[in-house]
Amino acid sequence: MSKETASGAKSDEKMEFDLKPGENEQYKPVKAEITCVRCGKKSELTLRACVNVSLHPEEKEKILDGSFFQYTCPDCKETMSVTYPLLYDDMGKALMIYLLPDQTEEALKALNAQQKTWSADMLKAAKVCTMRAVRNLHELSEKIKIADAGLDDRFVELSKAFVFAQFIKQTPGFEAVLVLFEQQNGKNGLTIFGKDGRRLWAEFPEGLYEEVVSMFSDRLPKKESTEYELIDAGWSMKVLADLPQPAGAENG
Repeated sequence: MSKETASGAKSDEKMEFDLKPGENEQYKPVKAEITCVRCGKKSELTLRACVNVSLHPEEKEKILDGSFFQYTCPDCKETMSVTYPLLYDDMGKALMIYLLPDQTEEALKALNAQQKTWSADMLKAAKVCTMRAVRNLHELSEKIKIADAGLDDRFVELSKAFVFAQFIKQTPGFEAVLVLFEQQNGKNGLTIFGKDGRRLWAEFPEGLYEEVVSMFSDRLPKKESTEYELIDAGWSMKVLADLPQPAGAENG
């Protein structure tokens, strides 16, 4: 059976192994207590540690619109957002995204260290997956949309850097607080949220993504890694900073 990757390519590696989690690999629900911010009522919640949208496709839209993380107080009906560590698993796209709210480097290391307990079959499966870590619901939604567009999020992040740099030049004084990949009318681009409440759109120039893929494919070969990676604006800045400078560039 061929496997679709997040970049839209097909992998011919046959998934002929048992993907049933072992005892230490179960993403079991956890109990948590929540206090209503309005009336102060304490309630116990059951938080699911994993959402498999291949088995439960109806939950994908709830993840995208944020309703999956909404809790309504049974007493006063106040609605609150409950964000917690969660694995988003899309087997059809060979995509695994781990939400680590307010992520720290230590939290990511601890998450990846858990793979020492994984079975050989689970590790083998992870090698054909795109493994990503994100810090908030905006980033989670963006990664899902990138995969749905059949794009590689590494090259999308680099494309975002080029487009956003041009946007800032053309929009002096605009203070951006959030920059997210999005498609509008079949076009790739950025939705840019401003500190002043404005939300602007910046379309990718035609052929930009393909040019970025051509420029960076050799520098960023696919790795058979089983670890979750943080691929974001900070990552793209490091990649761009490592590019060799043209002769004389350091002299202006």
